[in-house]
Amino acid sequence: MLEKEERSEVHRRQKAKNWTLLAALVAFIVLVYFVSIVRMGMYSG
Repeated sequence: MLEKEERSEVHRRQKAKNWTLLAALVAFIVLVYFVSIVRMGMYSG
């Protein structure tokens, strides 16, 4: 079994990885949103 300090370090690293993944996902969603807005604007006239 992992000692308490090792478990807490693993937990801290996993949490940081999750936040990084969330930030990347949000950035991708925002990028897709703005690209769609720009493309719709090109065809409106």
